Amino acid sequence: MRTPGSFWRIGLALVLVSTLALVASCAPQAAPGAAPAAAPAEEKATEAVTEAEEKAPTYGGTLTVALHGEIDKLDPHQSVTIVGFQVQQNIVESLVTANVTLDGVDPELATDWTISDDGLTYTFKLRQGVKFHNGKEFKAEDVIYSFNRIMDPDFPAADRSDLEMVESVEAPDDYTVVFKLKYPFAAFLTNLESLWILPKDAGVDFNQQLIGTGPFKFVEWVSGDHITLERFDDYWEEGKPYLDKVVFRPIPESATKLVELKTGGLNFIGNVPYKDVAELESDPNFKVYRVLGVVRDHLGFNVTKPPFDNKLVRQAMGYLIDREAIAQSVMEGYAKPAQIAIPESHWAFNPAIKDAYTFDPEKARQLLTEAGYPDGFKATIKVSPTYPLEIKMAELIAEAAKEVGVDFEIQQLEWSTWIQQVVTEGDFEAEIVLISGGIDPDDFFYQWHHSGEIFNIWRFSTPELDALLEKGRKLRDKEERKKVYYEIQEYLIDQAPMVHIVYRESIMASTANVNGFVMTGREDMTFKTVWLDQGE
Repeated sequence: MRTPGSFWRIGLALVLVSTLALVASCAPQAAPGAAPAAAPAEEKATEAVTEAEEKAPTYGGTLTVALHGEIDKLDPHQSVTIVGFQVQQNIVESLVTANVTLDGVDPELATDWTISDDGLTYTFKLRQGVKFHNGKEFKAEDVIYSFNRIMDPDFPAADRSDLEMVESVEAPDDYTVVFKLKYPFAAFLTNLESLWILPKDAGVDFNQQLIGTGPFKFVEWVSGDHITLERFDDYWEEGKPYLDKVVFRPIPESATKLVELKTGGLNFIGNVPYKDVAELESDPNFKVYRVLGVVRDHLGFNVTKPPFDNKLVRQAMGYLIDREAIAQSVMEGYAKPAQIAIPESHWAFNPAIKDAYTFDPEKARQLLTEAGYPDGFKATIKVSPTYPLEIKMAELIAEAAKEVGVDFEIQQLEWSTWIQQVVTEGDFEAEIVLISGGIDPDDFFYQWHHSGEIFNIWRFSTPELDALLEKGRKLRDKEERKKVYYEIQEYLIDQAPMVHIVYRESIMASTANVNGFVMTGREDMTFKTVWLDQGE
């Protein structure tokens, strides 16, 4: 699932924190099968940067990229998937963009901004001389158009909640935009990343012809086969991009991606199978990019249906997950146990819940008995082969659940069907998927757990949690916010609408002639700075 600001998407989704390490590594010398934790990723990142700086970028060439699934929508105001985000972020831009370390934002279509003392008025100066792909000049009217489009209650916007604190938007002139907020909102700047700027009066369906100001312009989308982008010659950032074309191909099968990477059919792949990381890192023909970010896996429950409408049953499931075993076996060591959405390195992480759920089948049995299920029950876990590791996690959990009489059927659904049944229709009992994160603690909790939010796929809704979530996003004092988010985490651990499994490393790989890629902790695929060494 997705999200910026709330780029935190399902499979998602779709976004991190200052203390998370950027660990892009380039052709390390680890032997095949070596423990991944031993790889000095930060040192390798330094080597990679030094190497890139020694070479002058060259222009031209086509970068062929594997996506781990078909995108859901081309329109960024509607899309909810990571793969959609990975394509769209090369075509469209926002006023601000997350910085590399994901602890703040940098200017993009805004050059600078001021904030009033009461925190209610944000004034942005817009970049001048920027053109959309259809030739229209970017102006304040486009910001207002894009905002109104997202906020239109009749429009199926995915990230409307990111901007619901805005009372009004005004344009004093063509290059100034003023946002007035209903109340102070700590995450407003990071949430603005969700405000993708589209051109006013374009007269097209953005799901068929996406138009932005980004470094690449949309050419075609052949469903199930490829999406082609080409260099936007009038891009505002001088000298960029370097590539002539970027071609995205949906290839869910990991083995197919690897074969094509090794035989020249692909230049770049995401979601590198963990079992293949050490081999690629040891081969000078490839580069591997790694980061322990905000992507995490969970077992979620439809709390409106028995038996998962019972808190004790959900808690019992938390004790049936051997997180350490999953991190070491399924994830090959490229993961660590998780209890909550927000990473342990985040300033808002509550250390009191670090070991909330351990692997304890006897505790699970006790809880099931108290819940009225002493003999267990039958239920279905829905997963998608687009994310095969989730299938393995489900198998391990189902095996452990047998010990307490719980019979889990693992149902595999094609990704679009999974989205339709689980996210849209709520037609599920339990599900496993990965979710990406954000920057502000609001990104990790509000849109996933507040009543009525589109990403609240578990249908968990309580006035108590809603009140805490609303309080946390309105406070400006960091220490006061920390107390609220500590309370939110304790509440979610107790109520368990979902139980987390692991935080995972995000790992991507390219052929050795790919230069300039910047890895983040939210699986960005921005190719504005990427260039191909034509001599390799």
